[in-house]
Formats: sequence, structure tokens, C-alpha cells
Amino acid sequence: MAADGDPIALHTISDDVLAAKLARYKKLMNNFATLSQATKLEKVINRDHRETEQELQEIIEESQTRDNQEIRKLELRRTNLTSSLGKFHATLEQLSGSSESARQISARIRMIERERTLVHKTLQFIEQCRQLKYSISVVSSALEKNDHRLAANTIEKIRTLPPEVVESEFANRVVPCSEIPEQPAQLLKDWTSRLSEVFTEQFQHAAKAQDVEQLTSYFELFPKIGYAELGLEVYSKYVCDIIAGQSRKIMTGSTERRHMFYSKALLHLFKTVSTIINSHSQVISGCYGAKYMVHIMDKVQKEADLQAGIIWDTFMDVRRIEYLLAEIREWHEAQAQANKNHLHGAKPNSRPPPSSINELTMLISEYSAIFQHWSMYCRFFALKWDEFSQNTATELELPSLISEGKFSAKVTDSMSGFEQLVRHQLYRSFANAVDLEELPSLNDYLGPTPYDHEDLSSYPISSILEDLVLLIRVNLIATVNTGQKALLYKFSEALMRFIQTEFLIKVLQSRFKNIQPRLNPSLVLKKYLPSSDPTSVGMRSLSPKPVTQDTGKLSQFGFNFKSAATSTLTNLQSNIQSVYTDEESVLKLHHFLICVNTLSIGEVFFKRLLITEILEDQPQLLHSNFPFGRDATDVESVLRTLFGNIQTQGGKLLKWSLLQLFENMLKGKLKRLVAPMFVSGTDQEYICTAHDFENLSTLNLFLTQWKELILPFSNVLYKTAYIELISQMIDYLCEALEEKIWGIQCNELGGLKLDRELSLMITSLCGQHYFLREKFTRLSQLVLVLGLDDDDFDPATGDIKEETLSSINWILSAPERVRARNMRVDKRS
Repeated sequence: MAADGDPIALHTISDDVLAAKLARYKKLMNNFATLSQATKLEKVINRDHRETEQELQEIIEESQTRDNQEIRKLELRRTNLTSSLGKFHATLEQLSGSSESARQISARIRMIERERTLVHKTLQFIEQCRQLKYSISVVSSALEKNDHRLAANTIEKIRTLPPEVVESEFANRVVPCSEIPEQPAQLLKDWTSRLSEVFTEQFQHAAKAQDVEQLTSYFELFPKIGYAELGLEVYSKYVCDIIAGQSRKIMTGSTERRHMFYSKALLHLFKTVSTIINSHSQVISGCYGAKYMVHIMDKVQKEADLQAGIIWDTFMDVRRIEYLLAEIREWHEAQAQANKNHLHGAKPNSRPPPSSINELTMLISEYSAIFQHWSMYCRFFALKWDEFSQNTATELELPSLISEGKFSAKVTDSMSGFEQLVRHQLYRSFANAVDLEELPSLNDYLGPTPYDHEDLSSYPISSILEDLVLLIRVNLIATVNTGQKALLYKFSEALMRFIQTEFLIKVLQSRFKNIQPRLNPSLVLKKYLPSSDPTSVGMRSLSPKPVTQDTGKLSQFGFNFKSAATSTLTNLQSNIQSVYTDEESVLKLHHFLICVNTLSIGEVFFKRLLITEILEDQPQLLHSNFPFGRDATDVESVLRTLFGNIQTQGGKLLKWSLLQLFENMLKGKLKRLVAPMFVSGTDQEYICTAHDFENLSTLNLFLTQWKELILPFSNVLYKTAYIELISQMIDYLCEALEEKIWGIQCNELGGLKLDRELSLMITSLCGQHYFLREKFTRLSQLVLVLGLDDDDFDPATGDIKEETLSSINWILSAPERVRARNMRVDKRS
């Protein structure tokens, strides 16, 4: 490339062209035949030589021209660079001089700035001394006129002055005068000491006179003179005196100690403390600073702790809590010993309980209210404490001032006593509920048509459940309202033991076991018609212990009613005695079903108590009552666990009781119902023709008898118990029908009829309960295999072909499908 960017035309003398010419020349030379050819070649070579030489000369001349132009350009640039370099050196010399000038100017500016600062400080010092002198004269004049507020405000201004001004030698010379000769620092110290005594005296005087305006006015002056701590001390004493006075007024104002007196007294005490903290926090924060509220709250809480302890001790003494707890323990020990003696034939214990149920209930409610007021106060105090101490923790924590207080210790120590009272009241009240039990009549439910239950209350249950739910609800509310997590933990454990032992085992399970011998296949669920008093039909039975009516005075003479009932099967009895025995069994069956309903509906009631009312209907209840840390979450977990345990134990007993009902009473009836099903010809075959394919009389009879059997139970039993009973019955039907089908031989029409009958049976028996249909899956697959064509089977294996096999989730195994196929008498060999 040339310097100016144009290409050099070297194509005529390039190496490739020369090499090509040379090769051509050599070729021609090798092919010479005459001298003339060599002469011609020489002329050509000479001509090419001259042309090439001329081209090279042109190229050289052109290259020298371009090089000369480039050299001139470079010379011109060098000249320009030399000129610029000279200017650059001149500029550097100028900058060097400017830098020196700048350093000199900067030094002079700093010097002037120091002088200005010194002048300003001097001026400020003189101005502050002048202000000090003037303020001292104002304070002196204000003190002479007893204008304490003006004096305090002026002293506050003096205190804002730097100490080096007030205590300076200059101030000590220029400020004192003939009227006020003392030095400023000493004068200020004397005045503030004197005013602190005056303010304290005036504050106390205003407190005695209950002059809140004057009291507040002097309380605001303490921090102005530098005696903020003294102001807080006198104020703390003042509010503590208010708290103590209010507490004494409540405790001594009335000689009567009616129900809830002590809880109200404690509530009034906490309200007084809360009002003091709320109403005076703005004054204290404005005059002293929010941080000083922590100091006030510390003093106030100590006084509140003292007064609350006095109220608590009085409550414990007047209500005789410790004495009552001791009596309760002795009474339970006596009851336990009496029960042991009763088992050996001794007389039952006649020792009366230590207090009435009503007295216990009132005491527990007052006890609970005291805990509740304390819990509410703790939450309020903790919130205010965090606010004034500027605590940014995400979870609310109880201040150590509360948790380590004496009253908190009293509350903690008394929790076991409260839990004993609740447990005692629960057990005794439940015992009374059992003694006063009422059982409804089932006659209204046993009509020929389905009974339409409007709601949960329309199902027949024992009055024990209603009383139990009310008892648990009252005690649960009392415990939750205490706001004490430890109490709720203990109550949940005690409640689980109580429900399991007293309600599930001692009442329901024992009654199931007592009634179980009266259940037999000949017993029918029908209306109870006592022969002695027909008018009692439809009335509520008021017998305290209806399930133990079989044992009475006859048992004392060695006569066992069960033995007598058994002997009637082999001995001749009068018709009247037989009717009486049947009706008594019917009544016992009624009682059995009422207990089943009580058990199944009890789960619904317990869920309402523990889950719906507390956790779902009032989602903020636990967070309000248990505000600290993760207490609310922990309590929720305890309640859900409690309900889960109740649900599990109740479910086991419900399943067992319905199994006894099924095994002893219904299994035999179902066996008779199933006997004529799927029979055509002999018992071992189900051969069907076109003539009897549409004959479903056997199935219709079965369904009619099934409805007659199950309708009374569906009218009486709650849905969960009814579904469990139906589930057990269908389990048996599926086993019995499968066993029956495995033992028959059928033809193609027989298999199709079996499938049709089974489908109608499943629809009628299961209704809207689709999960019950799954129980017939194995039976349905068996009947399906019986109805398949020969082409659906693989001749090699005898099993169903793969395309049909893969379309269904089979429960039947391959050998069972082959066996079912072999039950067809008309299959292709």
C-alpha cells in the first residue's frame, strides 16, 4: 500500500507473471526446431525485458515521490510539536507561579478564619457572660417575688450555658455586683438547692390538698433546675401513695366479702395503676423524657405488687382456700377408701363433701377472674414497658420486674390449687349429672317412614352429654380466661383423663358391656311398649342408672337376671313373662343406641368447644389472652391435640360398640337375608334363561327386608354412627356374597343377571355414600369376569387378554380370575 492509501499497480511485474513467462520461455526453448524460432524468442525476451524495466522505473519514481511527500508532512508535524512543547513549558512556569500564589492565599485565608473564629468565640463568650449576668439578676428578682416558675425557667437557661463560661475567671469578675456579690457557679448551686426544697414542699402540699394542677405545675419544674431524679422520686411516692390509698379504701370500705369482691378489688388496683401510667406519661415524657417513664413504672409496679399481694393473701384467708383444698384431698381419699370397702360388702361412705357445687363454682369464677385481671395487667405493663424502653423485639416478653415479683410468685404457687378446685368441681358436677340423667324415648323415631332430623338437637342423646358439655365449657372458659399457659396445660391433661375414665369408660363403655348380653339375633328395633304402663310411651325415662336396672334386690339372693333370661329358652314361661322380657330387651336396645348417639354427637360438641368456639369463631382470643412469646401458638397446639385424643378414643369406643351391635344382633339377620340371594336351581348353580332373566323378585325381597331392617337405625342414629354401622354390615355382606358366588356354577345369562342384580344392590345399599361402593370392588370384578365373553380370554393362560386387563385396576389376582372363568358352565373349551 502507498502512503496515501492507493494500491501500487504491480500486477504486470508480479512474481507470478514473471514465473509464468519464464516457464513459457523454457517450454519454447525445449521445443526449438529452427534458428528462426530462437531469433523470434530472443526478440520477445528483449521486448519483455524493456517493458519490465520501464515499469520498474515508473514504480521507483512514483515511490520516491510519495516518500518525499510523507517526509515533508513529518517535518511539518515536528515543527508543530516543537512549537507546542515551547508553549507547554511556558505554561508550566506560569502554573508553578500560580501554585505558590495559591499556597500563600490559602495560608492567609486560614489565618483570617482562625482570627474570625477567635473573634466569634470571644464575642460569644462575652454575649454568654452578658446573658449570665442578666439571667442572674432575673433569678434574684424572681426569688424575691417568689416567682418560682420564672426562676426555674431562667435557671434552665443558665444551665444551657457551657460550664467554662459560668465558672470562668472573667465571669467571676464581671458578673458579681454590689447587690449580688457571689460568684455565678456558687450562686447557681445555692439557688437550685433552695428551689428543690421549695418545689418538694410545694409538691407535697399540693398532693395533700389534691390540687392536681398545682402538683403538675411544680412537678414540671424539677428538671428545669437539674433535679429531675428528685422530681421523679417525689412523684413516685405520690402515685404509690395513691395506689396504696385506693387499695386500702377498697379493702376497708366494706365489711362484706361478697362473691367476686377480691377480683374486683384487684381489678380496681390495676386500673388505678394503668390510669396513672397512661395519664401522666405525656407530662413525664414532655418534661423529663420518655426514658424516665421506665423509672416511674418500676416504682409503681413495686407498690402495685405489694398491694396486690395484700389483696391476694386476704382472699386466700377469707375464702379459706388452703383449708378447702386440704378438705378436698381428705374427702377424695375417704371416697377412694370407701369404694374399696364397698367392693368387700361394707357400707358406702356417708361423709358429706367439703362444700356445695354452687360454692365451688363461685369460688372458681372469682379465682379465674383474679388470674384474668393479672394477665391483662401483665400485657398492658409489658406493652408500655417496651414502648418507653424503646424495645424493638418482635415478640412481646414479660419484663423481669413482673415475672420476678412477689405477686407473680404467689400466682404461680397457687395454680395447682386452682387446678384441684376445677378438677374437683368437674368430677362432682358430673357425678350429679349422672345421678340426674334423663333418657329420651325412641318411639317417635321408629315410625314406618324416614325421620327428618332438622339439626343436631333432634337426635336422641343422654342428658349426661348436655350437662358434661356445659360443665367443660364453664371450666374451659374459666381456664382460658386466666391467661396462664401452665394452667391450660394442666387442665387439658386433666380433662383428657376425665373424659376417658369418667365419660367414655365408666359411663358409656360400662353401659355397652352391661347391655351387650341383651342383644341377640331375635331382637328387633321397635317401639317400646311396657305392659305395665302403656301411657309412659313417649315419656322421658328419669331413671338415674337405667343400664343397671337388671340388678336389684334379686341379686342379693343369688338370682342373676342374665341366668334367668337364658333359662327361659329351655323352661316353660308364662306369655306375660315372655312379653316382659322382650320389652325389657327392647328398652335396653333403646338405651344402647342412645349411648351410641351420645358418643358420636359428643365428638361434634367437643369440636365446637375446643376448636370452633376458641380457634375459629374468635381467632384473636388466644393472642389476647396469651400475648407473650409463642404462648398463643402453643396453646392452640394443646387444644388441637386434646381434641385429637378425644376423637381417637371416642372413635375406638364407637367402632367397638357398633361392632357388638352388629355381631350380636344384626349379623344373624343379614345371614338370613343373604341366604336366598343368587340362587337359581340348586344352591351350587346360577343357570339363567331368557324366561327368568327379568325375574328380580329375590333381589326385591332382599332390598325390602334390608330397608325394613335399616330404617329404624337410620332414623335414630347420628350420621357418623350410622355410616360406621352400615360400613360394618356391608363388609359382612360383601364377604358373604363373595363366598356364595365362589361356590356356584353359572352360564352367560346367569353372569349378566348377577352383574345387574349386584349393580342394583350397590345403588340401593350405598345411596349417596360413594365411599361405600368401594367395598364392592372385589365382588364387582368377580361378577364382571363371569360375564365376559370367550374372546376376552387368552387361551394359553386362561386369564383375561392384555388389552382388557390393562384397562382396569384389578384387585382379583390372576389365579382368581382364571378360577372365576372356570365357573362358567358354557365357556368354550
